[in-house]
Amino acid sequence: MDHIMRRSLWSHLSSHLHKAYSSIYEEMDKELFGDGGKNAVPVSVLVDHKNSSYYFLNTHGIETVQKILAVLAHSNPDITYSPVIQSLISLLLHYMDPSQCYNTVYGLFRNKSDTFLTLNKLSYNASKLVMRDLSKKYARSSYSYIQRNSTSSETVFHDWLWWIFRDLPFQYLVRVVDCYLLEGVKVLHRVAIAMLILFSKHAVKQSPQTGLAPQASIQQFCHKLPVRGDKFIKMAFGIRGLTRKELRKLNVKNEMVINSRTKNLTTSPSSWSLGGEANEGQSTSKAGPGTVLQSTSSAALNMELTRNRRSMSVGMVTLPTIDCHSLTQEDFYVIWSWLPARSAVCQPLLLYTSEEHGVSLKTLYAKTEEYEPTIIVIKTTSNEVFGAFCSSSWEHRKQCSKNISYFGTGETFLFTLLPDRKKYPWVGYNRPDIARNAASMFMAGDNSVLIIGGGGGNAIMLDENLIHCRTEKTETFDNIPLCSTEDFECKVVEVFAFQ
Repeated sequence: MDHIMRRSLWSHLSSHLHKAYSSIYEEMDKELFGDGGKNAVPVSVLVDHKNSSYYFLNTHGIETVQKILAVLAHSNPDITYSPVIQSLISLLLHYMDPSQCYNTVYGLFRNKSDTFLTLNKLSYNASKLVMRDLSKKYARSSYSYIQRNSTSSETVFHDWLWWIFRDLPFQYLVRVVDCYLLEGVKVLHRVAIAMLILFSKHAVKQSPQTGLAPQASIQQFCHKLPVRGDKFIKMAFGIRGLTRKELRKLNVKNEMVINSRTKNLTTSPSSWSLGGEANEGQSTSKAGPGTVLQSTSSAALNMELTRNRRSMSVGMVTLPTIDCHSLTQEDFYVIWSWLPARSAVCQPLLLYTSEEHGVSLKTLYAKTEEYEPTIIVIKTTSNEVFGAFCSSSWEHRKQCSKNISYFGTGETFLFTLLPDRKKYPWVGYNRPDIARNAASMFMAGDNSVLIIGGGGGNAIMLDENLIHCRTEKTETFDNIPLCSTEDFECKVVEVFAFQ
């Protein structure tokens, strides 16, 4: 673990994670802390202090960890929950200077080719369900033991990342991070599965009457792994059949499951983004699962939007005036009140407008596919305005087979703005009246067509010239057609990202 090569190796691997490898840390350090100051930005929302470790760092090292976390939280407000990040920063600082460490962590969050770290509680909670599903397939004996000896397997798998970053001895952890910086989160899944397989062979069979709950048994076992580090890593990479494609599918599925559970909870008046009830006194009408805001007057609308924005956990957001052809400033605030919290703290960025870039679907893809998420807004020749929040990058269409395949997550939703303001969120898997595959038809496309929503029709379907387009009722969002006629012609198509 003290090999001289590791310092240059980790730095070299990290430099390829993200193209924005820069000296921003020094600038932000001076801006936030001045010369030697210690006024940190609160970062408790990001990490899990209860389980995090500083891995033997001295006082100066611990202060540096807190500074890096503060700079990260200040410059990346969309990162709301990544519990192991404090431990990872502490480990990286053994082999990197603070600027390299910040750039590495930033690259881990922003890398587009693979997932390295969770950005929010949804993805973190989904990861424990992914680990549960993987254990069913690759570590059956341990999964059966957990099922027999715990009231909830989800509770046990909630700590799966901590088996590595809290319980694994330091010399093992360093070897794991060697591979993790190269191959991403798949390595962590491999390592956790290998732990469970070893746990099954040694702990479960040899001492079944320890009296410890599975969480404590696994934690105790990880502290004293009965194999050498090189053999342990070899065992993790000897697990056959585990692919990134499988992990992506399980992530999407389990995020949908969690979103579906969330939609079944009683929502507070401020939870527009969950399709909840409107505030008392708000003029609404209900048709389907969407949330409707009927505008009685501009002043009343502004008051309602302001009240809603202030009630959001991300605080009040002031949006700049955007020079676009499809949305008014009031429209922007309505859409922003419906967004997931991590996107609602960002500012809109106009990527594509047919008024300037031409009516070509290929151009739309080229201008927007590097961004995730995006908002598509359509204004028809009848001046009706509607669109969709697209949770995934349109670049994912290239990863599909020759036939058009759906991708995306349950955060995707539809909306109409004119003549009525209405949101159509994903209906989830909990609807017995819709087909199972229809519940996950979020986004699809190729060079000749762009599709959002499915099951009985397409909510939005744009052709290659953005002229002969169509909107229909779908099972994915339980929406009615988004404009007065199912066949429509686009007057303006615009795509926005977040900055």
